[in-house]
Amino acid sequence: MFESVSEQELVIAAGSFAVISLLCWGYWQYLTHDRRQRDARSLEKLRTWLDRSYEEARQGYKDARARLEKRNRKNTIVIDLIHDLGDEFEGRDSAEQEITFDEAFNAIAAIRGANARTNIMIILHTLGGYARPAHMVALALKKHLKKVGRHNPYKHPKVTVYVPYVAMSGGTFIALAADRIFMDETASLGPIDTIYGSFPSEAYEDLIAQKGVEQTQDLLVLLAHEASKYDKYAQEVAREIINPVHKLPLGKMPADGPRTDAARSRALADHLTSGEMSHSQAISPTSARELGINLSRSIPPDVYNLVDARIRMIQTKAKSEADKEAREADEKKPDTPNSSGDDDQPPTAGRPDRTDPIIQKVIDKTLEGIE
Repeated sequence: MFESVSEQELVIAAGSFAVISLLCWGYWQYLTHDRRQRDARSLEKLRTWLDRSYEEARQGYKDARARLEKRNRKNTIVIDLIHDLGDEFEGRDSAEQEITFDEAFNAIAAIRGANARTNIMIILHTLGGYARPAHMVALALKKHLKKVGRHNPYKHPKVTVYVPYVAMSGGTFIALAADRIFMDETASLGPIDTIYGSFPSEAYEDLIAQKGVEQTQDLLVLLAHEASKYDKYAQEVAREIINPVHKLPLGKMPADGPRTDAARSRALADHLTSGEMSHSQAISPTSARELGINLSRSIPPDVYNLVDARIRMIQTKAKSEADKEAREADEKKPDTPNSSGDDDQPPTAGRPDRTDPIIQKVIDKTLEGIE
């Protein structure tokens, strides 16, 4: 077959193949070079974003919040409980380190002021805190949903909670009152059992059971007594606030008990307050789904932007204040005096600020002669 192909045709075919190969190689180099340039720009943008100043982070926080509030035709209010989770003993940039009463009062006032058509978006970044403030916020959300009336919480949730990183303990308590919880793949919820005097109530009961009342300190016996009463209260509140969309799967329900939706929601509340899990145990999105929590993993970019900007504000507040004090100190420094020892500035050429001393003497003598 190849005997019929002339040498000239073989040369042309080889040349064409070489040209095509060269063009393909050039195009591939163009694509890889363009991709490298895009990657470099992306990395530079990321580095700049991570190194934002306090003022830049504050502006980013305001912008992200404004965009979130414009969702659903501007009929959305955003309530964020973003805490300083650093190791300092005081919250930076006025950020709380845990859920407090003041923070709860502000959130409840916003919820109470919302009308029945308002969508409420709660953004959580917290390890928990005092139980009662968290209960109050969750009860306010429950009351708002009663105001809303009948709606489909699966298709049109009116109260949503977003957890990009962490919402443990009291944060989980608030989240359970929502129609839907949005969690990042790496985020976590936590049990909502009561911690009394730094320990769960079960720890006191186990200690007394092992040592006996007579061998246990009076203070621990009294704490155990109070903790058991508060456990009952916490369980009642959890049953009251939990949204009906969150319900323990039928496979986890007792075979001899009621299996209605309401009973399944109560069972989930009981499970999370029972103390069966360690209070610091993280509940991942997968575990939350297995427990029957109505969960979604699609978090809007502006939720991340808002939380990340607020965290950056908390981290850079001290440096921002130090820089401001340094600038103010520089501005207050007196000007360096002239080498002649005269503090007055040298006169401007053509427009002296004051008369030369020799000329002034001549003028004075002349005036004396006139008198």
